[in-house]
Amino acid sequence: MSDVLQPTAGDGRDTTPPGVRLAQTRQAQNLSAADVARQLKLSVWQVEALEAGHYQKLPGPIFVRGFIRNYARIVKLDPDEVLRSAGESMPQPAARAEAPPSRDIPFPTAQAARWPKYAAAAVVIFGALAVYEFEFNEPAAPVQQAAVTPVPASPAAAPKSEFRPMQADAVAAPVAATPEPTTQPAAAVPATEPATQPAVQTAATPVAERPLRRGEKRVKLEFQRESWVEIRDRNEKVIFSQLNPPGTSQQVVGLPPLSIVVGNAHGVRMTFDDQPVDLASHTKIDVARLILQ
Repeated sequence: MSDVLQPTAGDGRDTTPPGVRLAQTRQAQNLSAADVARQLKLSVWQVEALEAGHYQKLPGPIFVRGFIRNYARIVKLDPDEVLRSAGESMPQPAARAEAPPSRDIPFPTAQAARWPKYAAAAVVIFGALAVYEFEFNEPAAPVQQAAVTPVPASPAAAPKSEFRPMQADAVAAPVAATPEPTTQPAAAVPATEPATQPAVQTAATPVAERPLRRGEKRVKLEFQRESWVEIRDRNEKVIFSQLNPPGTSQQVVGLPPLSIVVGNAHGVRMTFDDQPVDLASHTKIDVARLILQ
């Protein structure tokens, strides 16, 4: 192989195609195309195309130069010298046409996004509505209902107290007109009984206690001020709902848990299963809301 004459240029530069020079050096080192392909991680046909100068079968000019450079290192040749010897025989990358510069292209001016401001305002508004709904609107509803519904009931109690003296006078009039003095003691007895008997029954009704059934609990209420009370049992059924005048008391029996709403709670005393209940700790805006187990 040393007797082979290599073509040279006028300046003494070797003009042998790089593929031929690489193939001759490989054969001189007793290497096969498969050995070089294995080290370059290429297929055998790609190595043969590189040695034959069929660069159009390979991926592109950049890859061809890289293959030649790595091939030269394997056979211990100077890669730069091999590439220089190729000259114009190496494929050249296609020149890219330059795009003309743009002229007077309007660009939109950047504007600050406004949606964060609107989102923050919406959050503040919804927060204010939620606070008003839960803190002011909901507790005030029972108090307003209590003030409206029981108004007709208060004048109804007045005729009873006015009617009793009239009944006593009506009974006493025939007694005074009777000429026989022996009938006066007998007539006075029925005159006192109708007046006192209903009063005793009315006073005993709120404090009467019936025996508790299985699972029931008793709630006792004493009203020092006028108060509206609503009580629901564990089935959410209303078992007590009315306006209570001051100086009265009530007893309610039901299956716990009992949901209780007490208006004007500062003027009410409550016991549950004969144990006092602190309404102040459950009171907000003079309305107590609690659940007794």
